[in-house]
Amino acid sequence: MRSTRGRRRAAAATLISLAAAAGMLSGTARPAAAQAGCARAHGPFHDKGTQVLAGDGSTFIPYGITVSGLAHAAYQDYTTGDDAQITAAATAWCVNTVRLQVSQDNLVGAAGTAYSQPFMDAIGAEVALAESYGLVVVVNAQTEDVGLEKGPTHATAVFWQDVVGAYQSDPQVVFDLFNEPRVDTPDPAQTWRIWQGGGTYAGVSYLGMQDLADAVRAQGARNLIWIEGPYAAATLDSVRTYPVTGGPFMYAIHHPRGAHNSTVWWQDFGYLVKDNVAPVVDGEWANYASTKSECWSDAPTAVPAFLTYLQNHGIGLTAWKLAEGVLVESSDLSDPTHIRTDWRCADGLDEGAGNQILNWYLRQNAAP
Repeated sequence: MRSTRGRRRAAAATLISLAAAAGMLSGTARPAAAQAGCARAHGPFHDKGTQVLAGDGSTFIPYGITVSGLAHAAYQDYTTGDDAQITAAATAWCVNTVRLQVSQDNLVGAAGTAYSQPFMDAIGAEVALAESYGLVVVVNAQTEDVGLEKGPTHATAVFWQDVVGAYQSDPQVVFDLFNEPRVDTPDPAQTWRIWQGGGTYAGVSYLGMQDLADAVRAQGARNLIWIEGPYAAATLDSVRTYPVTGGPFMYAIHHPRGAHNSTVWWQDFGYLVKDNVAPVVDGEWANYASTKSECWSDAPTAVPAFLTYLQNHGIGLTAWKLAEGVLVESSDLSDPTHIRTDWRCADGLDEGAGNQILNWYLRQNAAP
């Protein structure tokens, strides 16, 4: 049974790679002219201290957009929009990376006993489209919309067995092991132990990030790995005590918690760079006017301060996402949101940090 699945994966990966090389998937030819002025990064990647180096030895700092259509149960309804976002990210937002949120249950089922070739083909089409623009592609195991798993399970391991089987020979593909781990016990030490090495909580057995990293490496894959912290990836403050090994990898923070200042950012993730522990990326972040926690009431001053902090520490960002009212103001995906003088954390303002993020990418990722 597994050998049959393996043959299907190998055949799919071959077709995907050939289509990407020809720039043919989704009817898109390689748009070289649209990339002028913006840098691209090419693997294989390896880590050196707190840096990740590209195949040519240059420092790779991700500047990108998160695309979320494949995270949904009805993913077929989102693929056209995903293609538009990938194209806009590459041609209008000066990125070098796209991060695809991918439902693990859509591929392997809740128990990890299924396999969907149509869904693997959908992943392949979006990877190929992004690679046709010369982008690095981060594949993220996502469960928020389908499954609602709080942490990695056996199904996550099976998901990575299939994805690694298809992409371990593609150095442009990065493996983001699990989106926003949320196993939150009353004891912070227990939470971190489960995050690192797995364990059982509330009757559910979870794998740790080390388990997933080991499984990827056991298949022979040398792809870059992203490892998100616990508490919905809001902090990496105890990584020094609970490290994960098996590089090349980057630790990933999302939507930093607490006060919006350099003291908190240092404690949550900045120390990893300044103390020469490991590379870091902000794998998902946005600021837009809403009642959600993504909105910072002090955004007019805190957003530029945060972007400056990332810049000063050599930390990249994959912003979430090219949707109206978040990063863009209209159906034109090159039309960024703005933070205006009436900014407040309320729904319906159609305001956000899109313009500041876009201009930050233009400054940070200009071609040498």
